[in-house]
Amino acid sequence: MEANHAKQSHNGNSTFDDHSILHSNLSVDTALPFPLMVPRVIALCKDLFRKWAKLNDSCFSVDTVSGGITNLLLKVSVKEENGEYVSVTVRLYGPNTEYVINRERELRVFSDAFRY
Repeated sequence: MEANHAKQSHNGNSTFDDHSILHSNLSVDTALPFPLMVPRVIALCKDLFRKWAKLNDSCFSVDTVSGGITNLLLKVSVKEENGEYVSVTVRLYGPNTEYVINRERELRVFSDAFRY
């Protein structure tokens, strides 16, 4: 699981506030029905972003952005304690995709892209 995160500005545009790709050891089964997947995605976000760890789950909204052949892309919106809304993109790898895609190479490409 990886998360590229962007701040949602007041006019709705996203701006990157950090160019890192975050990782978690938690996993989400992408074969689960979406309503059962949502609490696990929220737990994953709380693990990745420690400042969200104590937020009530009702502060989170999870929407599907797109579904690919190998991955599931989600938008997680969060109302933080200060009342601001922040959105992150969460990418969940599909099962056995490591046999098709070299994930280490892919992460290097992402890291290089964020430098510019």
